Amino acid sequence: MFKNVKTTVAVAAGALALGLLGASPALAGEHRAGAPTVPAHVHDYQATGTVIARNGVNVRSEPNTRSRVLDTYPYGATIALRCKTRGENVDGNSLWYKVEGRTGWVTARYVRNNDPVPWC
Repeated sequence: MFKNVKTTVAVAAGALALGLLGASPALAGEHRAGAPTVPAHVHDYQATGTVIARNGVNVRSEPNTRSRVLDTYPYGATIALRCKTRGENVDGNSLWYKVEGRTGWVTARYVRNNDPVPWC
């Protein structure tokens, strides 16, 4: 009886070890040390942000306050964010978000990101 139990346990442990070893090359290829944890493809992941400025936030043609205003999002609006970049410093914050689904940028100073936003 003990011989069968030992054999069963040994076979199960071996199968488990082989299953784990067989999966590790695929896992290692998917996540490298130091690689970003946010998927780069917008189709796989969609970051959002919420407008926190009481007067809303302007959507601008470039990541600076000198560029043309294309649109405005009102306070509390949820915005789909494609990526972030450094631009003009607005009240101590130089990050700008590229808006998903349209041309334009919003300053991160007036938009709270609800999810991690990848770099452009």
